[in-house]
Amino acid sequence: MKITVLPVTDGLTHVIADVRQAGMQHTAAELTVVASTLTDVTVHGLRFCPDIDACLIPPTSPVPGGAAAELAAFRVDAEWFPMNDRQLAAAVLRSRLMGLGYGLSAVTQAMTKRYAPDFTVLPLTDTAVETMAVVSGPQSDEAWPARRYIAQRRTDAKRIVRSGFDDAKAAPGVLKSIREADVVIFAVDERPEFTAAPALSLPGMVDALSGTRARVLTIGADRLDEETRALLGGEEADAKLEELLAEAASARPEDGLSTVWG
Repeated sequence: MKITVLPVTDGLTHVIADVRQAGMQHTAAELTVVASTLTDVTVHGLRFCPDIDACLIPPTSPVPGGAAAELAAFRVDAEWFPMNDRQLAAAVLRSRLMGLGYGLSAVTQAMTKRYAPDFTVLPLTDTAVETMAVVSGPQSDEAWPARRYIAQRRTDAKRIVRSGFDDAKAAPGVLKSIREADVVIFAVDERPEFTAAPALSLPGMVDALSGTRARVLTIGADRLDEETRALLGGEEADAKLEELLAEAASARPEDGLSTVWG
C-alpha cells in the first residue's frame, strides 16, 4: 500500500507519527513524505530547509557551548531563527552540495543516508523560493522572511511575495508519488498562506490530486478558504485518520500498512 503525505512542514510531523501509529497493525506500506520548501531561508550564508530537516533529523536537545550556541551568542543575524547543531551541520552540507551544482532533490536523497528514515523524503520543489511577508516598519514597509514573520507570530502582513515561485514546479517524483499512491494525505498547517495554498498552485498539482486513483484525505482543510477547499476536494480526516487508513488497507488485503517512522 502506497501512502503520500504532503506538503509536510515542521508543524505537521505529528501526521507522520499518526500514520505510523495507524500502520503498526499492518505490513508492507510504502510512505512518501513531500516536505515543503516554500519557507526555506538563507541564514549565516547557509541554506536551511527547516521542513525537510524536521522529517529527516530526530529531535535533539541543544548542546551547551555547541556551534549553534556560539553563533547565537554573536547576535549578528537572525536571532528569530533558532537552530541546533544538527540543523547547522545539515545546512553546511546542503549549501556545499548545492554550491557544487546538485539539485535539492539529489541533496535530500544523499542526506537521508545519515538518519535512514523508514520512508522516502522528497522536497516539494527543487526551485529556490524566497517567501517574504511585507509588513509596516518604523519608516517604510519591510520585507521579512516568512520564518521571521511566523516566529514572531505576526498576522499583519500587507502582502506575501514569493521570489522564484513563478518558475517553480514540483520536484522530480512528487506528482508521480500522488498519481501512484493508494492514499494521499494533504495536510494543512496553521499558516496555509505560506505552504498549503501556494503548493496547490504548482503546475500539475491540482490535476495530480484530482486525477489520482488514490483515496485523498485532507487534514486541516478548514484552514483554507472555501474556494481552495473545493479545489482540493478529498475526505476530511482530522478525527478519523486511523479509521480511514485501516479501511483503505482492508480494501487491499494483499498490501497493508507498516511502521513508517523509525
